[in-house]
Amino acid sequence: MIPPALLKLIGLQFRGFFRRTLGTARSPRRAAFLLVGIGVVVLWLAPAIFTSAMGRNPARSHLSTYRFREIAPLSLLGVCLLTMISSAGDKAIAFTAGEVDMLFPGPFTRRQLLAYKLFKSTLGALLTSVIESIGLLPYAHAWIACYVGVFLTMLFIQFFSTAGVLLGQAIGQRAFTATRGVLVGGAVLVGLLVARHWLAGMGGAEALDVFRESDAGRAILRPFEPFANAMTSRLDGEFFASAGEAAAIDLGLLAIVVMLDANYMEAALSASQRRYAQIQRIRSGALLNATLKGDVSWRLPRPIWLAGAGPIIWRQATNAARSAKGLMLVLLVVALAIGPLFASALRETDVTKPLLAVMAWLTVLLSGLLKFDFRGDLDHIDELKALPLRPGMIAIGQLVVPTVILSGAHILLLLGVAATTHDNREVLYTAAALAFPFNALLMSTENLIFLLFPSRPAAASPGDFQMLGRQAAQLVLKSISVMTGCAIAFAVAMPLYILTGGSFVVLSVVAGSMLFAETCALVPAIAAAYYRFDPSVDTPA
Repeated sequence: MIPPALLKLIGLQFRGFFRRTLGTARSPRRAAFLLVGIGVVVLWLAPAIFTSAMGRNPARSHLSTYRFREIAPLSLLGVCLLTMISSAGDKAIAFTAGEVDMLFPGPFTRRQLLAYKLFKSTLGALLTSVIESIGLLPYAHAWIACYVGVFLTMLFIQFFSTAGVLLGQAIGQRAFTATRGVLVGGAVLVGLLVARHWLAGMGGAEALDVFRESDAGRAILRPFEPFANAMTSRLDGEFFASAGEAAAIDLGLLAIVVMLDANYMEAALSASQRRYAQIQRIRSGALLNATLKGDVSWRLPRPIWLAGAGPIIWRQATNAARSAKGLMLVLLVVALAIGPLFASALRETDVTKPLLAVMAWLTVLLSGLLKFDFRGDLDHIDELKALPLRPGMIAIGQLVVPTVILSGAHILLLLGVAATTHDNREVLYTAAALAFPFNALLMSTENLIFLLFPSRPAAASPGDFQMLGRQAAQLVLKSISVMTGCAIAFAVAMPLYILTGGSFVVLSVVAGSMLFAETCALVPAIAAAYYRFDPSVDTPA
């Protein structure tokens, strides 16, 4: 039973969220971001609504529904595995700093706080499921059924995450963490070797079909099938049977959570502390930086001066080496394993064009994760301005480290795919040669936009249209700028490439020189934006 005080607190929190979202859009810029965020959501949902309103081809509808029922259980399995091997489950049980300070010492039992947390997340799932169910309308026959299925799926993820955290706390956090690390390393290694051997004899789609039709695959995916069936079924007996089975699974997980609530306070406090520390790192721009503990027994060699850029490069490189080991490991695994697996899965087709397109788009989309530049120094720009260094050299020093990290991952990925496939190796080698100038242009654009429109990095929560609009506007501006620069570079290089009989060496040299020249042209603009940046006025709260 939830006390009336906690129910009132939940109501005040939801009212404050909507008031904060809509009431702060008083300045023209905030209002513009709010409109852009709403526009992004409308553009995302409009095709699904239009398709549902106009009616669908029955044959095509049946095919899309069938494919969705095949993919959804695999996706849910992936979410559960990700929750088990990572710290993603902490979000399901963590409290805010204010809740820890006010509720934990209050006259509430641990079971009441557990009910408060679960009820609050359930209300959030009720609202979020509306948008997600509309987006899934092309695969559904009835919106009500899709909404109920999405809601039950979100509850499943929530309860599974909470049960995982409590189970880990019951086993012992240190033993759980050590065991999890060993299991993750071994599972990744074995999984990559098995997948590489498996895909060598069949395509990616065929491999998934074989796994799905096997006895082990059917047994593993069986608990996840009712959720997909509930989302895509009509309002008939199949829907009620699937929804009932999915609700029974959720209730079973809820029972496990209630039985494990003896350690709830300890697990919640630990998760809340980690979440608060992560929020502090996000606010400082160090999204992926881990808190350093203990004495550091190593350091990078003494930097070269380079007119003042050397110490800046050394500082950012030290920060990346000490605090982003997980990110480096992920990039290394992707570069050395995912690329060859991708080429092996699609060995009968030319993977060059789709690989380059996906890699370029993901790089533009996820480049914000590498904040070893001005974006990570938002709270230290006043200290940088106190240094007797020229703004241009500081700008150069800030751009080097993220450019080198991204370029190294790209080069390893492209060379790994080139070693696996025999098609268009010249194109892959050319792309590898252009990786550094392309990433230099991307990071220059990223930092210039940041200095002109500074903002603290933060994840957009459901309904936070202002943050979503800001992120969408920055992504569009960054994409247009980078695509324009690449178009100019290749417009100059292509005629020479044709005149030389299709020489990829000429294409690499000319296009790379143009991209590098564009980056050099942006450095004075970055330096000017940095020089004009006033930490007392331009630093966002």
